[in-house]
Amino acid sequence: MSVSTKIFSDQMTTRFSQINEEIQLRQTKISTGRDITEASEQPIKAVKLSALEQSLTQLGGFQRNVGTAQQSLSLSDTALASADDVLAQLRERAIAANTVTVSDDDIAAFRIEVSQMREALVGLANTRTSDGQALFGGYSTDIVPFVQDAAGRVQYQGDGGTQTLAASETMRLPTSVNGGEVFMQVKTDDGIFSIFDIVDSFDAALANRTSMTDSLSSEAQTGLSLSFSGDRVPRDLSFTLSGPEGSVTILAHEVVGGSHERLLLEINEQSVNTGVTATINSDTGRLDLSTEDGETIELSGLQVEGVSLASHMPQFTMTTDGKPPKTMVPEVQMLDRQLEKIVKAGEKMALSRTAVGARMQRAEAQEEVLQTRSVAIETDVSELGAADLEKIITELQTLLVTRDATRQAYSRIVQGSLFDFLK
Repeated sequence: MSVSTKIFSDQMTTRFSQINEEIQLRQTKISTGRDITEASEQPIKAVKLSALEQSLTQLGGFQRNVGTAQQSLSLSDTALASADDVLAQLRERAIAANTVTVSDDDIAAFRIEVSQMREALVGLANTRTSDGQALFGGYSTDIVPFVQDAAGRVQYQGDGGTQTLAASETMRLPTSVNGGEVFMQVKTDDGIFSIFDIVDSFDAALANRTSMTDSLSSEAQTGLSLSFSGDRVPRDLSFTLSGPEGSVTILAHEVVGGSHERLLLEINEQSVNTGVTATINSDTGRLDLSTEDGETIELSGLQVEGVSLASHMPQFTMTTDGKPPKTMVPEVQMLDRQLEKIVKAGEKMALSRTAVGARMQRAEAQEEVLQTRSVAIETDVSELGAADLEKIITELQTLLVTRDATRQAYSRIVQGSLFDFLK
């Protein structure tokens, strides 16, 4: 086959191009530290490497989620710790308010403090994350979860969900606790209440400390003239009635405010056990209680169906016509019944903090697992995709020498014809 000068030049140009590509490829490997720069170089190895890198990217996303969850849980713990401190202060005030040495000025100061503590609790319940999401609103993160209604009660506007983030292919980490459960579901001996209602009940008991009583008793020879106030909803009520013959619990069903017939019936049915009889005064409509010889009569322990908290203006009362008149309110209205609810609220808050702490520990454990997995995959990626720099540098130097030698030879050749060079 004949070889012309043009063919020789074309072949040399092609070879120079190939050598330059090989040089550039090795320079790229040296700069990136990767043995595979294109999948076509080693297809099977490239597929394995790509899968490992995808896993590494996914792990990075999980690690970021765990970090976000930890930040949110830490903020939750801080908010709940502050709320727990507020409830501890409320317990102190409740204990102090139930002592015999407390003065009216002390009570007035307590009420101011309680008002500020209530505002603090509402603010803590409405805590937001750094990106403006409601921490205790459940899935409803773009609202104010705890708001005050027209009646002054704090209502929960969130839902029952708990925000979570993916921490692995099969695990989701909670980022907080549900505000409805923490702040609105405190179990007490009298029922389930919100923390805010418990604080309001304490404030109401403080406000009515001197004007309300939990018992009524007659003066000698006078008996008792009572008026029961309530609403138009039939309710069961009970109280302890004590007379010369003993004490019994009076239980009257479906009593309506202003109506005394059912009370009259129940008291007279127990007359043999108490020595107390009841009549309805035709002039006043009041319920008059008396004994045969004018002995002392006492009522205490009033309980009304559906009344479980103290209110600032008690609706269900028994009032005497004495001078001055005395008003007996349900037991739950009294100051000494508030401490138990405040203690239960503190226990609920402590339990919620325990739940947050457990979730933080879970997040920390998952962080360690992800870190271990990440290191293992990075090692595999390095072993599979890392370039042998010593080998590549040697190859690069060889290619550079070859290229330079070839260029010198080519330069001499092109100064004449190919046939001159072959002579």
